[in-house]
Amino acid sequence: MAIELKEKEGEQSVAGNIVFFLSFLILLIIAGGVAYLQFMALPKNENKIAELNTALSAQKSEEMRQLESQAYGIEQIVSDYKILFENRPVTSNFFDNFEVWAHPQIYYSSFSLSSETRTATMKGSVSDFRPIIQQIKIFRSQDLIESFQVSNVKLSGTEGVDFDLSLVLKAELFK
Repeated sequence: MAIELKEKEGEQSVAGNIVFFLSFLILLIIAGGVAYLQFMALPKNENKIAELNTALSAQKSEEMRQLESQAYGIEQIVSDYKILFENRPVTSNFFDNFEVWAHPQIYYSSFSLSSETRTATMKGSVSDFRPIIQQIKIFRSQDLIESFQVSNVKLSGTEGVDFDLSLVLKAELFK
């Protein structure tokens, strides 16, 4: 004996069709919503966001304008300083050379150096006149000294001789 089971075709198929139709309808609604958001709503919002960003950047606050103005001023100062620094006279060259020129027995004090006028003035002290004469010979042999003058030579009691020295230097010394 065999038992056959038959399904009721009318009831199953109506319920299956309703479920299928509802799921297909939900799928179409979701696909339509995604398409609307992708192709309509998002480009509109992106354009609005771009317009708002442009408007915000155009409407800088007064504080931002002042900061930009101060930054520009500082940039100008740094640029000017850079030009001045690169074109400044190099006074250290004088000291490097004077170390070679100076007589070892003469002590110099009250020193002043002007790179504008290219002059150096100082006072010297020595035990007798011989080192002064040797110092003059050294200065005459130097190419970077344009001229020099020894003045106010006087005996300073038992200590020796005091004098004033003025050097006029060539411009190439400060380059």
